Parts: sequence; C-alpha cells; structure tokens
Amino acid sequence: MPEFRCAAIILAAGASTRLGRPKQLVRIDGESLLHRTARLAVEAGCSPIYVVVGFEAEQMAAETGALLVETVFNPTWQEGMGSSLRAGMERVAGQEPPAHAVLIMVCDQPRLTAEHLRTLLRHAGTRVSSEIAITASSYAQRNGVPAVFSAGLFLELVAVTGDHGARDVIRAHSADVEGIPWPAGELDLDRPEDLATIEE
Repeated sequence: MPEFRCAAIILAAGASTRLGRPKQLVRIDGESLLHRTARLAVEAGCSPIYVVVGFEAEQMAAETGALLVETVFNPTWQEGMGSSLRAGMERVAGQEPPAHAVLIMVCDQPRLTAEHLRTLLRHAGTRVSSEIAITASSYAQRNGVPAVFSAGLFLELVAVTGDHGARDVIRAHSADVEGIPWPAGELDLDRPEDLATIEE
C-alpha cells in the first residue's frame, strides 16, 4: 500500500458574529485557537496544510506564521463557509503528488487533540483504495468535522456553496461514512456563554 498522503484545510475566514469576537483569536493557555488547530494538524502528520482566511486576514495569517502551513486568502469569505472550502480545495486539487485524502477542520473545537486527528487518519488510511470514503468525527448524534474525505470526493467539495461547509457532502454519502466517536466535539464556540467553558 502506498504511503497515505492527507492534506488538510483549516477553515478560518469567518467573522464570528454570533460570538462577538473572532473565535480564531480566543486563547487557551496563551495559544490562539487558530494556532492550536494548525499545530494539531501538523502534529497529526498532514501535509500540505492550507489555512483559509478572510476576515482580518493579515492578523489571522500572523497567528500561524511560525508553522509549516500555507495561508490561502478567500476574497469572497462573506459568502459563507462553502466559499472558503472551495478556496482550500482548489489548492488541494492542484498539488503534486496528488493527495489520497483531505482533512477538513474548523477553529472552534477547543477540545480537539492530535490523538483524535491521528485516529481519523489511521482509519482513513485503511480505506485509501476506496473511491468514495469519509472518516468523520461522531458527536451530538451526528457525523461532522474534523473529517477525512477521499480523493473521489474532491470535486464535490469544490462545488459546495453557502454556509454548510462539508456537512452536505457527509449527508449525501452517509452510507460511505465511518464515524469515529468523539464526545468532546459537542463543545464548540458559537456564543459568548460558550467561552466560559474554556476561559478562566
């Protein structure tokens, strides 16, 4: 079996209007969530890693400057998460050698660990010969991101629109999804009261 090559896309372009401040810059133990998310992708072994930015792009890009990641600016970030996914996927689709899969991540999951990402990649690697395969995180009675999508789904990911991100692709291929239990994924940061769960 060839070495499993998995790229990663970190969706970090939004303005976090419901939270009232950029969630990418929320700090845990002195580290921003954006830097932490990118660092975990590096530690898990993904390459290349694309960080898609839009709102306050220069400030966001500075957060990951010391990591081996590439910043992708999405000029249409206000159209929703789908446009940022498309911006990242266009880079993934053009890379050489081609990736077997892509890991899609967001910045508002403060309980994420490199261990969970490695588990996703390990399971996805056993399905590398499958044209259509998704290895997703399972929490709150559904499958979601972080999730690994096989190369056979790249064109569908490029075509995603609106603010649903990769969720529609997961739903469309529910029979091809392997869900990896991750109860900690239930905590995300959408509202100001959510911050109380991670900030002192």
